[in-house]
Amino acid sequence: MTGPDDPIADLARRIHAEDAPRGVLYVTGGGTELFPMLLARGGGSRTLLAARIPYDANDFRAILGFDPGPIADARAARALAMSAFRHALAIRGDLSPGSVFGLGATSKLARGPGERAGRSHEVHAALQTGSATLSRSVALPPGSDRPWEERINALLLLDLVARAKGVEPGLRFEADGRELPGSALVDELGDASTCGVPDLPAVLEGRSPRVVRALGEGGAIEGDEPTRLLLPGSFRPFHDGHRRMAAVAEGLVGARCDFELSIFHPEKPPLDYLAIADRLAGFAGVVGRLHLTDAPTYLEKARLFPGCTFVVGQDTALRIIDPKYYGGLEGRDVMLAELEALASRLLIFGRVDASGRFRDLDGEGTRDPTVRRFLDRCTRSVPEGLFRVDLSSTQIREQRGVESP
Repeated sequence: MTGPDDPIADLARRIHAEDAPRGVLYVTGGGTELFPMLLARGGGSRTLLAARIPYDANDFRAILGFDPGPIADARAARALAMSAFRHALAIRGDLSPGSVFGLGATSKLARGPGERAGRSHEVHAALQTGSATLSRSVALPPGSDRPWEERINALLLLDLVARAKGVEPGLRFEADGRELPGSALVDELGDASTCGVPDLPAVLEGRSPRVVRALGEGGAIEGDEPTRLLLPGSFRPFHDGHRRMAAVAEGLVGARCDFELSIFHPEKPPLDYLAIADRLAGFAGVVGRLHLTDAPTYLEKARLFPGCTFVVGQDTALRIIDPKYYGGLEGRDVMLAELEALASRLLIFGRVDASGRFRDLDGEGTRDPTVRRFLDRCTRSVPEGLFRVDLSSTQIREQRGVESP
């Protein structure tokens, strides 16, 4: 039973005092006491759009649309928060895109008798809005029991909801007379200023399909000069192979090569502000333009950049012509026809396979007559003598100890 001066009841009232922003909450692994804290006293509809507890790993993956690998870690929590934010945008009703948020949380708490010795207890949570990403990771003290950890977990999440609503929480992370050490909590914030792209919220909130960043100069710029040559990529990391591809492409096409980073990807997690800042850091010393877009597929890129030549690797080219991404042959053929109608061209760079053999596009799933006609009219392969790089982005990440995807 709580009294009239119960700090949690008081905070819930202050959270619900304003009708916006409102959010979607995805919470798993623990911390679900958050929901009675928020909702038991009424007024929750002024804060909550929807909530979900994806306890089974299959449901977790279904929410994300991809396999995040480890579930109880910071990257998974950020991916949950971004998925929650995108769902909030989809169901927001009359709210503006800037008046919604997503919260994602995943944790690894005490299991009781039989738990493996030395198993860490952790809470990972993230708050996503159109203008910022707040990531929170907490190492819970050894020897804690499940009820204490559940309570602390919920308080940590309630604190984030309050921050999303613009309320100063004033919470102590304490239960049963035991307080969480301040050193156990690590917050990391990324926003548009961190990325040096003030207009980036317009893309995350769906108000604009792209913004342009001047590399080597900083800041967002208007893309007044048409883009004739574009190298799209995830750039995790941007490396010398990308530089060389751009230089070779410029020589072959006779135009400056811009770069494109899609915030959304059909098979990988969407990029939040922390991820975008990390990708942009790799472009240090590069002069040119980077387009940050909401165009995950090449057809969507072609609609944004009609008449453009896209610089692609052999693997990407094979995915572009693969019927499985379009619901079958008919969907794939319709897509290829529109690419051609948009005057799109592909400049295809080969790769070295595991055996050391240089592979281009010839003979690999290209015998279909429709594909063959498209390749003959709309593509050009770069010979091995002009470009060969034996180290992939995946291998570079492995060397640096960076996790995929």
